[in-house]
Amino acid sequence: MAAIPPRPFRGVALTACFALLLLMMSRWVDVPLTQAIERHVPDAVNDVFDQIGDLGDSGGYIFAGLLIYVLSLLGIRRGWTCPVRAGFERLTRYSMLLLATMSIGGLITLVLKKVVSRARPEVLLEQGWQGLGVPFSGDPYDSFPSSHTLTAFAVAAVLGQIAPRWRLPLLLVAAVVAVSRVINRDHFLSDVTAAAFIGIMVAHYLAPYILDERYRWMLRTPWRWRRGN
Repeated sequence: MAAIPPRPFRGVALTACFALLLLMMSRWVDVPLTQAIERHVPDAVNDVFDQIGDLGDSGGYIFAGLLIYVLSLLGIRRGWTCPVRAGFERLTRYSMLLLATMSIGGLITLVLKKVVSRARPEVLLEQGWQGLGVPFSGDPYDSFPSSHTLTAFAVAAVLGQIAPRWRLPLLLVAAVVAVSRVINRDHFLSDVTAAAFIGIMVAHYLAPYILDERYRWMLRTPWRWRRGN
């Protein structure tokens, strides 16, 4: 279960390179791609991807993570037999990793949305203008990055820690969610790319401090129940 701590310098270098990629993408790809999609994607295809985009709603994942976390803690403290081979301790750690990744990734995404205040594609398509608004302007100046994509990749990254053999298929599903946000003209390509990077990197950096057996903080409970009580 132990994880190898990430190397800070490599992470900083990767982030810098990724930021440069996003700048290039926003300069030369976002607008022509969005305009091409607006011209060529029929309503039927748009409706299908609209349904796919719902997989990026965070509420259900947060509820499931909280439920598994609380029940797993109860199982540990009460001495229940775990119905899953992984055991209650691993379930506690994995559910906490999901909750922490979505919370921290979501906070980063929210701050960037408010501060960057990038106009959504609808502003480009309706008014012929794209760029940054005044910070904290709110909708429709909250395009960067995509919350739905953040959720999809956070879930995929965490589940990939649980089942490494399924990591690639999970990331492909998350990528389809990201594509749906672009197809529906809810976000630019750089918006979803940034969100995917945030979700993967947050899960990567949190994993050693949650999955490593040396760390026990996520197994503590505020109550004093003991086995047999």
